[in-house]
Amino acid sequence: MLCKSSTENSQDNFLFVFFNGFGSDYKYWDEMLPYFSNYGYVLLSENYFDNPEDYDEKYLRKIFEGKRLVGVGHSLGYHKLCDLNQKYDFFNLEKIVSVEGFSQYLGNTEPTRTIRKFFLDLMENSYTYFPKITLCNFMAMCGAPMMALPPQLNQELLMKDLNLLYSGIESPQIPHLVLSSLDDWVVPFNIVEDNFKKLDDVRIIYTVGAGHLLGMKFPQYVSREIQKFAAQ
Repeated sequence: MLCKSSTENSQDNFLFVFFNGFGSDYKYWDEMLPYFSNYGYVLLSENYFDNPEDYDEKYLRKIFEGKRLVGVGHSLGYHKLCDLNQKYDFFNLEKIVSVEGFSQYLGNTEPTRTIRKFFLDLMENSYTYFPKITLCNFMAMCGAPMMALPPQLNQELLMKDLNLLYSGIESPQIPHLVLSSLDDWVVPFNIVEDNFKKLDDVRIIYTVGAGHLLGMKFPQYVSREIQKFAAQ
């Protein structure tokens, strides 16, 4: 796991913890971070591109133990934060923000599960034979500008995380803010409602025009909603 922190402005042991989604890296948050310059924050990312600076549990404990944490996860990043919250005794989220995230990517009801599994099977099969092309196509369909991928891909890790989309995870029973775009084809309206609406303490806010890149397309709006939620 990769970790980048800016904690000099942390107050009352409080940190925002950002985790990007599948096949991306820290750059997803670049447009939002200027709005968090007065806060302490940590960026987490899976090492999809074989970065040599890969950190272990001991390093993460040093950063997070004893801290008040608000998680912000984009797409699969929400799932990752939930997993860390379950896995480590030093990682305890007070609140969590889903930015176009999900707990059950396939959904919990038929025929939604069958339809989404069919397309996920196609993507997995394509990735097996054409990993770079498949990842580029996925990014393009999310609305990201065309760009060259880093020369090194951790293909095993990418496939492992692609398989996480089949299993899902249980959402923690903590306050939730769910931000989504109505034109997001990756995590559409019905999946958002299916995954989050029944939680005890949740607020769901929709906008339109961002595709699956809400934090990149509307950084000021997303940052404002996150900070309001954290302050409540």
